[in-house]
Amino acid sequence: MLTERQQTVFDWINDDLELPVYAEAYKGALEQLNNKSSGYITYISHTGRDLMNGLAAAVNRITSGYVQYVHLVNDFQDDWKDEWGGEGNDIRKVNDENGHLIPNEICKKIKKLVDDHKEGRLRAEEIDSSFFTTFLDYPHKDSIPEDLSQEWRRARRWFVGHAHLRENEFSIETYDEAEKHFQNLDNLLYAAAGSELEQLRSIHEILEEANE
Repeated sequence: MLTERQQTVFDWINDDLELPVYAEAYKGALEQLNNKSSGYITYISHTGRDLMNGLAAAVNRITSGYVQYVHLVNDFQDDWKDEWGGEGNDIRKVNDENGHLIPNEICKKIKKLVDDHKEGRLRAEEIDSSFFTTFLDYPHKDSIPEDLSQEWRRARRWFVGHAHLRENEFSIETYDEAEKHFQNLDNLLYAAAGSELEQLRSIHEILEEANE
């Protein structure tokens, strides 16, 4: 059973944004968080990450464009020569000043890898700020309060870092952090869905949580 605030968020995502898949995932994360079902840390981390990365991007038609690192490296790994990379058992010493001449075709592929990485970083920054500029009426990314931006990035990093299974067990602190980060995200979602007064209250709650 959703609270009144949570129902407001669900209806906003489902009806106003017309993103029912995200709405159902949000509802499922809340149920997992309330029931502490097995594997709920992984589920809410996936959902938190996707809500943060996906809502504004979907509304603004921003393509996430994840960098295909494996594909890019596969494109030149078979042509890479060990002596280009440094010292080793069967590798002659590299001249630190002049290095090695690497064929132009390999350089182009490496440049493609670097350029795609840079573009991916810029897209990530755009997605980070687009939630606030799209849903919370901040005119541009420089107008977003730094404390709020830091808490957003902190939460997203946490979700990304816990969205996949790992060998080690979670600590007690992990469960507390999961609840805190998802609650902060929920406050922001409610701010986006609510009135101007509720937006200010929800943002204030997030900053209070972050400074505790």
